[in-house]
Amino acid sequence: MFKFKEFTFVVVALLCVPLFWTNAGAGQNRDESTDAATALNDLAVDCVKDQQYQQAVDLLKKAITLRPDLVTAHYNLGRLYHMRNELDLAIAEFKRAVELKPDFADAIHQLGISYNNSERYADAVECLKRAIQLQPGRADVLTELGFSYSQVGRVKDAVVVLKEAIRVKPDFADAYNNLGVAYFKTGQASGAIEALQQAIRLVPDLVEPHYNLAVLYMQRGQRALALEQYHLLKTIDYEMSQKLFAIIFHDKILNVRDQGRE
Repeated sequence: MFKFKEFTFVVVALLCVPLFWTNAGAGQNRDESTDAATALNDLAVDCVKDQQYQQAVDLLKKAITLRPDLVTAHYNLGRLYHMRNELDLAIAEFKRAVELKPDFADAIHQLGISYNNSERYADAVECLKRAIQLQPGRADVLTELGFSYSQVGRVKDAVVVLKEAIRVKPDFADAYNNLGVAYFKTGQASGAIEALQQAIRLVPDLVEPHYNLAVLYMQRGQRALALEQYHLLKTIDYEMSQKLFAIIFHDKILNVRDQGRE
């Protein structure tokens, strides 16, 4: 989850996409080291399922030592590093996977996500555009690209790709949330409200659109409507609701503090 000023974007969660098993039939020249590395990769996948993440990392490192050209091991290790927020290491592994297999769309996509998390938004744009060329019409990649565009100031481009994500997947609440933020940043407040409300209709317990809608209402001086979103959010994510509370009652808090200094 990322913030732009007071607003919150949604980005793809790391473990929404499973790790990859190794294709046992891949490659022309299999040998003992390939078989051993493949077995280690597959054991690592099982470890992740059991939430034994450090053991999975160790197994993948051993697999790569045996076979430095095992693409799936680099990809899976990158996913685990990303999950642990070791973004430089994740980027290195995804880049190596792409070097070994230039048309590996999932690795390119995950590299773009890692760049976004590292605030390397221009690099993310290039990666995600390439991922879309390889797999046109993926709503998750389009939504991620929309976020990247917004962060580099290309908000109109963000609107275009987020609309395309919604065309491809009309029930994708994350895309509606991000479109709402992009609309607001282009001065289209009514479009922003409509998009955020649609995100909530699709997924009523999605935190970000409630938060964003409340912030937007505050920007428009509609505190009563913002409070409605605050009360809803409090039942979904208490911590996020308290951040929203501080925004809604910012002037009241300042007044109390000012009086305390007198």
